[in-house]
Amino acid sequence: MLINVGAEFGTHLESNDIAKELVDILNKIPEDNYILDFKDVIFVTMNFAQAYYIAKSESSKKISEINFSDSIKVTMGAADEAVNP
Repeated sequence: MLINVGAEFGTHLESNDIAKELVDILNKIPEDNYILDFKDVIFVTMNFAQAYYIAKSESSKKISEINFSDSIKVTMGAADEAVNP
């Protein structure tokens, strides 16, 4: 299932609460595979990114991401490495 993160959660993802809410919603839907499309997301904080990867690692769902901008790719990559060394 493809989800447009920017359309559903906003273009500026700044809090760990948003990250937890995103993964909590996915966990409640009876689907096992998700592709999160970040094409409309302009900005993410390290708080969001780390909370996202922690929640993702605790989820039984298969979640992947597409269409990171260059700046978001840097933040998300650093958070992923911090959470999943």
